[in-house]
Amino acid sequence: MRASRLEIPKISAFVVAYNRARILGTCLRALSFVDEVIVVDKSSTDDTRTVAERYATRVETVPWSPTVEDTREHALSLCTHDWILFLDDDECLTPACGPYFREQVALDAADVFEIPLRHYILGVHDEAAYYWPEHHVRLFRRGAVEFGRTVHGGVHVRSDRRQRIAPDSGVFIHHLSHPDVSSWVERTNRYTSRTDRARVADDGPDLAAFAHARLDHWLRGATEGYPAAVALLRATYDIVDRVKTWEERRGLDGHAHFAKVCAELDAAYAPRSWLSRLVCRRRQG
Repeated sequence: MRASRLEIPKISAFVVAYNRARILGTCLRALSFVDEVIVVDKSSTDDTRTVAERYATRVETVPWSPTVEDTREHALSLCTHDWILFLDDDECLTPACGPYFREQVALDAADVFEIPLRHYILGVHDEAAYYWPEHHVRLFRRGAVEFGRTVHGGVHVRSDRRQRIAPDSGVFIHHLSHPDVSSWVERTNRYTSRTDRARVADDGPDLAAFAHARLDHWLRGATEGYPAAVALLRATYDIVDRVKTWEERRGLDGHAHFAKVCAELDAAYAPRSWLSRLVCRRRQG
């Protein structure tokens, strides 16, 4: 039964964290308006757990895994209230979020809230870049959202009562995602190596045409400066994803091929092989 206006629904929040001690404190301080904060630490090797223990109601350590989707369902199971707010460990709410969320859940305005993310790629947010505005589900009534393990496809909405928050409302998330190009490349490789992932559409066998199309799609007319740079990074993700699918479908295994080459060389360099060639030469001489 939904809450009446006289009731104050309680909110649980969870954050899945790994080696994010520098940012996690700000992320968790912004959750001070909720009724419990759960942090699931994926066996961090920095001070992430120490930071989490300063702010969280509960901190649980689980084995490391490559993506956040592997852990969200477990984190949800630890929450005790009917309203769930979840963040990644590089996401920080604006001060306007707390009062707004409290008011909206009390009014029973929706079952699912889609919140704008201000992405910071290379340490910068630019509203002229391809990524603004982009909305993500982050607050929901229990049962209105289910989590799966598909990378970039693990949030499944089960209710039509959805509210998409306006980008100019002041209610949004600072997503401190990629401080530099190296971090983008590392995450691109990690995510596209997962078999269970949301893959870029396969537009046919022409890989060069695909690459050009993705560049045009993300550049959106930009040719220089920051918008062009981050568009190239985004297109790179799609291109790597597409080539990995191409590799997978053909059953290519470079490690196996390398092992075969090494075995052939080892056989050629074996003492008996040298000896047999020497004997052969003497006989021919």
